[in-house]
Amino acid sequence: SILCILGVIYILFRLKCVLGVLLLSVLVGKIHKNHHERAVVYWTWFPCWKFLFCLLASTMGGFMGHHLWKNYWQQYSEISLLKAYRGIDPAVVPGAQIQDAGAVDFASTAGIDSEHAGCFMNAGRTYCIAPIVTNGTMLQNVGGAPRYGSYDYFAVGVDCCSCPDINFRCGAWRHPWAEGGIRSTDLEARPFYRLAVEAWASTYRKTSNHPLFFEWVDSPVAHWKSLRQNFWKFVAWSLLLWSLTTFSLGFTLARLQQALVVHGWACPSSTPPPPAGFESAWQSFLPEMMESYKESLPQRAGSTAETPDSLYGAVDTSSSSA
Repeated sequence: SILCILGVIYILFRLKCVLGVLLLSVLVGKIHKNHHERAVVYWTWFPCWKFLFCLLASTMGGFMGHHLWKNYWQQYSEISLLKAYRGIDPAVVPGAQIQDAGAVDFASTAGIDSEHAGCFMNAGRTYCIAPIVTNGTMLQNVGGAPRYGSYDYFAVGVDCCSCPDINFRCGAWRHPWAEGGIRSTDLEARPFYRLAVEAWASTYRKTSNHPLFFEWVDSPVAHWKSLRQNFWKFVAWSLLLWSLTTFSLGFTLARLQQALVVHGWACPSSTPPPPAGFESAWQSFLPEMMESYKESLPQRAGSTAETPDSLYGAVDTSSSSA
C-alpha cells in the first residue's frame, strides 16, 4: 500500500509539474502569441486530461480501497488469526473458554432470541444485540440460565433494529437453519455493543461476564472464505471496468484532438520555442513538445529567423533610451 501511495504521489506530482511548466510558459513566456495558439492547444490537450483522470482515479481508488478493506479484507485477515469451533453449546461453554474464537458453529439447538434483544444509540446509529441461547429462547427463571450463570454470546449488527422497541433484524436472523456466527471485528462498534449488553443485562436482570459478539450467518467458515472470494472478485471487476473506461476515454479524446486539428483549432506544427530559461524544464517535463520544436528548426532555417521579439512581441524601450 505504501508503494501504491508513493506511486500515485509521484505521478500526480509529475503531471502537476507538466501543467505548471505549460502555464508558466503561457503566462510568463507568452508562447501562445504570434499564431502559436493552435500549437498550445494541441500540446496541452492530453496533459490536462491526464491530470484530471489521474486525480479522479486516485480519489476513486482511495474510496474503493477503504470499502474493500472495511467490508472484506479486514475481517477476513483478522478472523484468519483466530480459531474455528464447532458444536458450541451456549448453555454449557462459557465465553471465557473460547476468547480466541473467530468462526463458531453452535449446537443445533442454539439460536438467537430476537424477542429479548437490546440496543444502544449513539450519533444517529443504532447498535443492536441479541442473546444466542438454547432453543433461541431466553427463559426468565434462574433455571433457564446457562450452567456458568452468564450470558456470553450475542449476535450483533448496526442499524438493523428499532430502539427502544427492539425488533432485531441483523444478519441471517430469518434463516431457521443458520446456526453459526462470525466474530465481529468492528472495533468502532465494539464499545457500543458492550454498552448495549450492559443495558440489556440491567433490563432483564441477567449477567454477562465475558460477552462475545458475532455476526449471525448460515455457515461461519463458508462466510469467512466468501470474504476473500468477494474481495478478489470485486478487485478483478473494478480493474476490468476501469481498463475499459480508460481505453474508451483515451480513444475518444484522441478522436476529439484529431477533430480539433482537422477544423483548424489545434495544430502540432509551428511549435513555439521554449521561453528563455525554460529550456531544461521543457526537456524534463515537455520532451515531445521540445522534440517537435527541434524537428521544425531545419524548416525555419530557410525562413525569416525567429527572435524573441518576433515570437513573443517586441519590448518598448523608448522610455529608457534617454
